[in-house]
Amino acid sequence: MKLVALLLFIMIVLTLINGLVFMKKLIQLQQENNQLLKKISENKASEHKNENEPMPHTELEKYKTQFMQNPYQPPK
Repeated sequence: MKLVALLLFIMIVLTLINGLVFMKKLIQLQQENNQLLKKISENKASEHKNENEPMPHTELEKYKTQFMQNPYQPPK
């Protein structure tokens, strides 16, 4: 009986150690993911400094030609 209790105790201890190692690795991966997301958001923020600026003339012309090629047809 003592052997079975010892084996169960060893299984419980190994399971706890395995869980701690897994959680440590998961925390490291989450921190790395957060750092990468910060870098991505900084890059996007630097690309689009001011979204309230007016649209460039070339973009307006591009949308205008696209609209003229496929004019709006109201539903019947």
